[in-house]
Amino acid sequence: MKFFLKIFSVFLFFNLIYSECSDLDYDQCIYWSNYCEWNDETEQCQNIGGGGDDDYDNDNFIEPSCIPFNQIESIPYNTTDYANMCMEYLGVPPTVDCGEGVHIPIYVNGEEVYEDQFPGVCDDQDFKGTCNVGSRVARIEGVDINGDPLPEVVWVFFCRSAGQDLFNQTGTVSVQMIGYNTENGATCFFESPDAIGDNIQSEYLFYDENGFLDGELPSYGSLEFDQVFHSPIVSNTNCMSCHTSDPFIHDPWIDNAKLPNDPSQTVIPKYEYDANNLPYFAVGGYGSQFSNASIYIQGNNCLSCHRSSMELATSVFDGLGNVLVNDFMPPYNPGSLSEDYNQLIDCYTNGPENTEGCHWMIPSGGDCESEIIGLESEELSGDLNDDFIINVQDIIIIINLVLNNDYNINADLNVDGIINILDILEVVNLILENLLRDDILISPHNFNSLDKSTLKTLKEWVRKVDK
Repeated sequence: MKFFLKIFSVFLFFNLIYSECSDLDYDQCIYWSNYCEWNDETEQCQNIGGGGDDDYDNDNFIEPSCIPFNQIESIPYNTTDYANMCMEYLGVPPTVDCGEGVHIPIYVNGEEVYEDQFPGVCDDQDFKGTCNVGSRVARIEGVDINGDPLPEVVWVFFCRSAGQDLFNQTGTVSVQMIGYNTENGATCFFESPDAIGDNIQSEYLFYDENGFLDGELPSYGSLEFDQVFHSPIVSNTNCMSCHTSDPFIHDPWIDNAKLPNDPSQTVIPKYEYDANNLPYFAVGGYGSQFSNASIYIQGNNCLSCHRSSMELATSVFDGLGNVLVNDFMPPYNPGSLSEDYNQLIDCYTNGPENTEGCHWMIPSGGDCESEIIGLESEELSGDLNDDFIINVQDIIIIINLVLNNDYNINADLNVDGIINILDILEVVNLILENLLRDDILISPHNFNSLDKSTLKTLKEWVRKVDK
C-alpha cells in the first residue's frame, strides 16, 4: 500500500509539473494546497490568490502621467472585441497553424533527441524543468484588414507541448499569440483557454510523424476564434507583469528555435540591446489598470541593455529554480552582473518606495515618453536622447548640433546661451564623474565599442568644432 501511495504521489507531482492548477480536479487541488486553491464560485482549481499566475489588483497600478493615444478603454472580455480593439494598431490577428512553426529542438549532450526526456535531463530545459519534444514557435509579419502588409508589426505564436502522452490522456496543450507594433509599442496578448481549465484547443491539434505539434486553429472572424483564444481579462492576468522588458520572453530553451532563412536570428524577436527606451504598452492595459512599470536604478548595468522583468526573474526563473537568471544573463558573460542583479532584486522585494535610489519606470509608447516616477529630471542632465544613459551617443548629438549651428536648451549644459565645445566637455565630465564614483551610466557594449576608430572620429569632430 505504501508503495502504491508513493507511485501515486510521484504521478501527481509530474502531473502538476506538466500542467497548471487549472488542470487539476478537486482532490488534486487540495493535495497541492501549497500552490493551488479551489474556487467554489467557478468550481475550478486556481493558483493561490486568483485565476492567473500574475494577478494584479488596482492597488498595484502605477499611475503614468501620459496614456498612449489617450487609450483608456479597458480590455474587453470577448476575444473578437479585443481583436477589434487591437486592429487599429496591429492589423488582423494571423491564423495559427502550428505546423508552420519552427520546432524548438531538445538537446542532450549537444545531440538533438526526438523523444520526451525526464525533467532536468536535457541541455536546456524550459522554465518548468521539462524536456518535452513538440513545441513550435513562429514569427509572422502583420497585415491590415485589406491584406496589405504592415512591416512594423510582428506577430509571434507559440504552440507549447506538455508531452504527447499527457496530450493523449487529457488534451493538455497551450497556444498563445502576441502582436507587437515596433513603431509605437502597441501590444496585444491572446491567451490559451487552458489557463482557465479549458482544453478546447486540443480538438484542433495533433502530433505529426516527427512528434511535433501540428494543426490549424480557427481564424479571426469565426465563432470558434472566441473559444480557442481569450483576452487577458478572462483570467484576470496582467501579461506585462512577466513580459515587462518587452513583449517577448527569452531563455536558452526557446532561443534554440532559429529562423530557417537566417539561423543567426532566434524566431522570437530579440530587442535585448539598447532596449531601455523601446516603445511598449498593452492595448487596453491602462484602462484595465494593468501596470507595465519596471524597476529602475540609475547606473545599474543590467539595465544598460533593457528594462527589468523582476516578477518573471524572481517568481518564475529563480523562483522555480529550473532556469536561473545568472546562468544565462548577460549573454556575453553569464553571471558577471550578479551584484547588479541582486540590487534589482532587493529593490523589487522591498519596493522602490522603501529603497533609496530606486524608482518605477513607465516605458515609452505611442505619443508618450518614458517616465521615471519620482526621479528629478536634473539628475539625468546630459541625457539628450532620453535613453536614461549618459554616453558617447549624447556627445555625438551635441557635436551635430554645433556642426549644424542648431540650439537645444537641453544641450546647453553650462547655460550660456550657446552650444559649443564647452557643453561637450560638460557631458564628458559627467561620464567621468560617474565612472569615478562607480555609478556607471555607460552601457558596457557602448563603452567597449569606443575603439581606436571611434575615438579617432570623435577627435576629428572635436577639432572641427574647436575651429
